[in-house]
Amino acid sequence: MNIGKKIFSKLYLIIFFLLVLILLFYLAINKFQKNKETAFQPITINLLTGVHPNLSWEFKPVRPNIKIKLGEVTTVEYMVKNLGNKETSGIATFVYFPSQFGTYISKINCFCYDVQTLKPGEQDKYTLVFFIDPEVTKDSKTKDVKEVTIQFTFFDYEEYKKKEN
Repeated sequence: MNIGKKIFSKLYLIIFFLLVLILLFYLAINKFQKNKETAFQPITINLLTGVHPNLSWEFKPVRPNIKIKLGEVTTVEYMVKNLGNKETSGIATFVYFPSQFGTYISKINCFCYDVQTLKPGEQDKYTLVFFIDPEVTKDSKTKDVKEVTIQFTFFDYEEYKKKEN
């Protein structure tokens, strides 16, 4: 009778161990699958624009809201027009909201890298080419972010140069 109890207690211990092991595998696989799904879910990008009052330009995105997949190269177009009666030059600055997201945004090509010049009444199309690193889903500060804002503001380049000197 003692031998039967010892066998059953060892059997219960083995079954319990196997159930714990199965549960751990299930949780690990489920967590991996969830992280994988998060990386492929699109993020909404809100595109805001501004122009300093000293620069008589109109500046706006062609599409103010876009959905993108992480890791995918995206091209955004902006329309800009000189509303003034003289040739002017502008330079753009940018900011991201939430700011921690900026670490994961890589601009491949941006109109903001150069001074832009427009003749009176001239209209042009500027582009931004970028991607968001999928590693953003592993950062505790950014992993749950589903919406990001990118804001560009144009400043009068002549005024900018004066303040720099």
